Amino acid sequence: MRGLSTRKGTLVLVAGLLLAACTAYFGLAVAAGCAGMSGDRAYYRGKFPRAWIRYNKALRLGAAQGALEIDQARMLLFALDQTSLGVKASLPMTPADAVDTLRTLISRRLAEAPYLAYGWSLASDYYLYRAREDRRQKPLDLSTLSDDPVKNLVPGEGLAIAALREASRREPNNYMYPDLIAEQYIEWGMIEQAHEQVRKAVALYPVFNAHMYLQRPPLDPDLLRAAVEGYEDALRGKSLIAKERIECDAGWLLSQQPSYAEAAGFFKRAIQDAPGMADAFSGLGVALYWLGQYADAEQALARAAVDMPESAHLHYYLGLARLKQGRRGEAIEALRTARELDPHFVQFFHALAEVLESEGQSKDAERQYLAAANLNPTSAEAWSGLLAYYGRHANLDAEARRTCTHLAGTKMDPAVYKTACEGILRGAR
Repeated sequence: MRGLSTRKGTLVLVAGLLLAACTAYFGLAVAAGCAGMSGDRAYYRGKFPRAWIRYNKALRLGAAQGALEIDQARMLLFALDQTSLGVKASLPMTPADAVDTLRTLISRRLAEAPYLAYGWSLASDYYLYRAREDRRQKPLDLSTLSDDPVKNLVPGEGLAIAALREASRREPNNYMYPDLIAEQYIEWGMIEQAHEQVRKAVALYPVFNAHMYLQRPPLDPDLLRAAVEGYEDALRGKSLIAKERIECDAGWLLSQQPSYAEAAGFFKRAIQDAPGMADAFSGLGVALYWLGQYADAEQALARAAVDMPESAHLHYYLGLARLKQGRRGEAIEALRTARELDPHFVQFFHALAEVLESEGQSKDAERQYLAAANLNPTSAEAWSGLLAYYGRHANLDAEARRTCTHLAGTKMDPAVYKTACEGILRGAR
């Protein structure tokens, strides 16, 4: 009996010690996690010294070293970038020490986990920072500049591209790394080198809103061709994005350039793959309108409006297509619908007003110009349109002068005000 009691006591003691050890372990883990979160919060608030202290506390409490050092490196990079741009930022150490610490952190992460793409991305950011600082501190010698942008690169910029290429190799299905490489090449004017990266990025993620450089129309023809090739690559391969969605997206990208004939081809392919796709009919209608095929444009737009009745732009283009075909009454109806759906798009009001004015409905046209200005009081376009209308009707000089007197007390752009009102007020004197 005594031996049994001794064994039971031993088991209870061991269990108690294990419980205490587990409690202490999880307690430290929670404390380390809280310190790390506190560091993140200080980082997001721009309190970099406090963030550095919290991150170090988290490390002392046993937080995962790899993840914490990545956070520290990211914070130091952001703080150094802020200071180099002239933003007042409080560093947790001197700038020289921060650069050395950053290099040490990134080198350690790459040595311990070279397979992590994000580490190589941080290395690229570090090299770009050093290259910018070198350029800023070294006087520019115009005699050394070349017409070939490749020859104007400094070593750090070449290393930054190499690090991003390694990141892309580590995560070959991540579109962000070829995107970053393309952005750098475009910034440096190296369009030919950007071609391959743009094509690769778009093929991996065929959504043009995800690629910032595609949202600056008109694109360089070589970049546009690279993007279209990327869409075609995505259509030939396997993608989580539906085929018709890819074709429609390519069509909208081409429409923005504008390249309407090619855009219409993509929209037609999308409609063949998904006969009820309203977005494709909408894009096709807009493209056909600008190609001068007004009857076909109206048919496509009307089909899209069945599923997208709340789209103001659809009704606007529908009105324009009918107007081009001489059906002014139906055009006015469609333009009124567009204006009602979006009262803050001045062009809708002005398009309707112009048609009404040409039909001799001057008072109704004036109401549209007035409504555009009153609903959009900060829009120079709205007030300019109203004053231009008054300028076409000599009997409305008094209204024009009253409008300019009103605008004199607003925050309207002085240059716009002078252009619109100087002649009117001079005539009144």
